[in-house]
Amino acid sequence: MPSEVKLFAISSEPTTDWSLGKQVLAAFEETGTQLIPEVLYQWEDKIGPFISVEQVEPYWAQVAQMRVNGALSEFSIGLRWKRNKVAKYEAEISHTRKDARGNTLDGRLSVCAPLHKKTDWRHLGARICEVMNADLAMLHCFTSFDNEPAQSNTPESYFRSFTIVDAKIPNIGWGMFYGRRFVHEVDEAAISAAGFPVQRIGGGYLVQVTGDINDVVNDFDRFSKRRAELKSLFRDDLFLIKDEPKVS
Repeated sequence: MPSEVKLFAISSEPTTDWSLGKQVLAAFEETGTQLIPEVLYQWEDKIGPFISVEQVEPYWAQVAQMRVNGALSEFSIGLRWKRNKVAKYEAEISHTRKDARGNTLDGRLSVCAPLHKKTDWRHLGARICEVMNADLAMLHCFTSFDNEPAQSNTPESYFRSFTIVDAKIPNIGWGMFYGRRFVHEVDEAAISAAGFPVQRIGGGYLVQVTGDINDVVNDFDRFSKRRAELKSLFRDDLFLIKDEPKVS
């Protein structure tokens, strides 16, 4: 299976605000011309070509209506954007919202792309964590070792979709941002002393397994060993996946 980069950012911030939306889209432009969006979508419906960040404002969080048990309710539609040229990728924002009991459901940005080694994925990930004030985020390159088919509702499937289960994180990706809900889990001094890159961003920490995301592809065995070392610096029950995949 080809290697693919995935970036997930989860936030309880009101993602429908255009003040946040324009910064999210600008982060793609700022990272490099190879990440400027090409086409906009709502669900599977094509809106049209991406022209500028300002052009997207009317579509960022359009309000739709639906009836539930006879009652009319409103919700904000998410937005997708794609790029078909190098670097190819697809991104989607699902907005924060309230459930029937008034509880806040997290907003979520998902980005998936075939690996393009010259793209500064780290810059994009760090900027997204900052502008979304993410509670938790992951940037990882899924190789054949981490990307084997998995049954649904398993730790492996939660890792691929980056799903938090009972306040537990599926696994450590190459880069992890621990924001408001998880910042207390980070022992910055111990992690830094062990040689892992740590950066303070806003109210959280960006922690990397190695200095370059391409290390996951170039030397997965080394990456895997370093990930196991890093995981040992967190509490035992924080991550659902305990063991590293076998490297033959």
